Amino acid sequence: MGNYLVTGGTGQIGAFLCEELVNAGHRVVCYDFKPNMDNVGRLANRLTVEAADVTDPTDLLHTIKENSVDHIIHLAALVLLDSIKHPARAYNVNIIGTNNVMEAARLLDVKKVVFASSVSVYGSLNPRRAGIADEDDIPNPPHDPYSTSKITNELMGKYYRESYGMDVTCMRITAAWGPGRYWGYTGQFNEFIRRAALGQDVPFPPDFSYRLEKLRWMYVKDVGYCFSFVSELPRRDYLYNLGVMSPFNHKDVIESLSEILSGRKFEVKELDAPTTVSSGVAGPNGLDVDCTKLHNQLGFRPRFGLKSALDDMVRFERGKAGIPPNA
Repeated sequence: MGNYLVTGGTGQIGAFLCEELVNAGHRVVCYDFKPNMDNVGRLANRLTVEAADVTDPTDLLHTIKENSVDHIIHLAALVLLDSIKHPARAYNVNIIGTNNVMEAARLLDVKKVVFASSVSVYGSLNPRRAGIADEDDIPNPPHDPYSTSKITNELMGKYYRESYGMDVTCMRITAAWGPGRYWGYTGQFNEFIRRAALGQDVPFPPDFSYRLEKLRWMYVKDVGYCFSFVSELPRRDYLYNLGVMSPFNHKDVIESLSEILSGRKFEVKELDAPTTVSSGVAGPNGLDVDCTKLHNQLGFRPRFGLKSALDDMVRFERGKAGIPPNA
């Protein structure tokens, strides 16, 4: 079994990832700037939570050495809307923080590093295959701090892998949706489902209402499972798009959620063009993202489909609120 450091380990993805790791028998240290103990409370004394910042290289080195860390999964980052509001902080956390992780892993001979990137690096590029982008397309990120920091990190990880022979894998996430985060860009999607599960009237978010959108988003429990799965594999390729095999859209979400919630109706205004924010994000802007490499080359199989994931989140949110699952 391995000794894992998970940066951003009490966040939305991190919490479910840590649950996967401890259930598999690994020793886990959550490394988080502002630990969200609500997200990992169910794990009780099965892991260690350290309130620390990836921008502090000294503390990072100390933690890795003290805990004999041999695997790092790096998730810590300022997300899209927060990065736009706080660009200096975003560049510091997302780029300098990632370099601190890579350098610490190099200096202390960490066995494997898996880190998160984003399909935001694709921007609105014209892919080699009309309408769909894969790992061989050259990214064209919008100029916002989040997207530019992610493409910088992808190049950085490749440098450390090729220059030092490190086992570094980059997971380019389409989006992780589900419980655990209810703010920010994809957080508004989660908040919509949460409020719907609790019986509240809430409109579908316009950022995800474009009529030609193609969402390969993966349920957060499967994203956590995927990072755990990849971390245990021997060295393979460097870059994988992380998402589901077939795209869905707002109509699919509304139809499935309506069935789960006994015919509930939801307000949704279908748009003829993506919103300003979504125009630079692959999937919501209509650019499809090919995720077959993850599934076919590595043999990863998600545990949830769209409807079963929506049902799981409804049950999660109702259980959290003390509401019977079929109320």
